[in-house]
Amino acid sequence: DYATALSSGTAALHLGLKIIGVKSGDYVFCSDLTFVATVNAIKYLDAKPIFIDSEESSWNMCPKSLEMAFESHKPKAVIVTDIYGQSANYDMITQICTSNKVPIIEDAAESLGAEYNGKKCGSFGEMGILSFNGNKIITTSGGGMLLSNNKKYINKLEEFLTSLF
Repeated sequence: DYATALSSGTAALHLGLKIIGVKSGDYVFCSDLTFVATVNAIKYLDAKPIFIDSEESSWNMCPKSLEMAFESHKPKAVIVTDIYGQSANYDMITQICTSNKVPIIEDAAESLGAEYNGKKCGSFGEMGILSFNGNKIITTSGGGMLLSNNKKYINKLEEFLTSLF
């Protein structure tokens, strides 16, 4: 329902993590098959990435591996990357994250227009991100977008951006 344009998908990931309160030393789960920007966004906040294995069939985050990771770590967030136009298994992943009270940030940079069970990619979790880099489905040569159905997150982002200038 709400969105803010940014300079890149990486900026959207970085600021999405900042908005939900990721700080130095926090763990953030992320897909192991992803672009380095995902890990960079985590490291910009001096947080610790924990890589979650991919499913063999889709190359997206494996729900079973995610569940196992929760047995040993309590992350501040989970970044799920949708790979090559395919979405992750959000039925299972959402259930796991909800039961552990950990927000999902969906990296939908490679899946703009794709759907999972009739719902558009980028609309899962607390926030979604898009990228308009030159190698994406819709490109402006650069830029990104942070999406959320929770206006509070977008307002917080806009307040933060305004404070910089």
